[in-house]
Amino acid sequence: MRRDMYKVIVERPRKWKNPGNGAIRRRNDFDGPRFLGMRAGHGRPALNENLNPLKRYLRAQVGRPWNKVYSEISAGIDRRNVVQQHIFEHLDSFIALQVEWRDGSLVDLRSPAPSFRTGRCEPVQELYVDPRTGLIRPNKCYRSFIREWRAERKTQAAKLARRLRRIDANTLLLRIDGEWYEVRTAALPAVRGISEIRNGRVHLRYEGATVFDAVLKCKLHPKQYRMIQEREVMYGGDLFAVSKRQLSRREIAAHGLPR
Repeated sequence: MRRDMYKVIVERPRKWKNPGNGAIRRRNDFDGPRFLGMRAGHGRPALNENLNPLKRYLRAQVGRPWNKVYSEISAGIDRRNVVQQHIFEHLDSFIALQVEWRDGSLVDLRSPAPSFRTGRCEPVQELYVDPRTGLIRPNKCYRSFIREWRAERKTQAAKLARRLRRIDANTLLLRIDGEWYEVRTAALPAVRGISEIRNGRVHLRYEGATVFDAVLKCKLHPKQYRMIQEREVMYGGDLFAVSKRQLSRREIAAHGLPR
């Protein structure tokens, strides 16, 4: 392991500052408070860590004893330094250290609850330490976040195809509770966010028209326009249902829909 690994990983310029606290708006508000603290007026710098060298190093150690690899890492990093100590916090993200075999499958002892990505307690890291030999091994069940996301999107698309048929841009056939409906959809009205400073704090207010979704049976306020996950699952896009009509048996047979 290179001796300046801590510099490559941690000591790198931070690119931008988090605008979530409205630092720029506070600083440019002439009617706001007269004095601002450094964080209130300029925000918190975002992290800019380069963890790829650490990943490549750990991948190159496959087949070696973890104790020796950990000794090499500790020899080049001073734990008394807060910046260098930060490297040890990322080791658990790339290699599972406490695992055991149960019924022929790996179980992560540090994960008491099933993973939200796999639904099981197996390690989600790319590497793991074999409890029988103490050697570093690749995790055959590892799937990157991008692959998990693509698989989830593919599964959602398959489920959507079984219960949705699109006729045109604004009309679709939707199966709801086992029954087929003709649903008329439309795009949401335009909405804009307005930032207001009240008592020295930034508040975001949304302006737009309120619409009623005929399928979800609820009103959609401008603030709820950004919560599009439920509508994407229902309609396959950021739309809302204007009206719905149940199809007859003849219409279901004409469209070739499963009953």
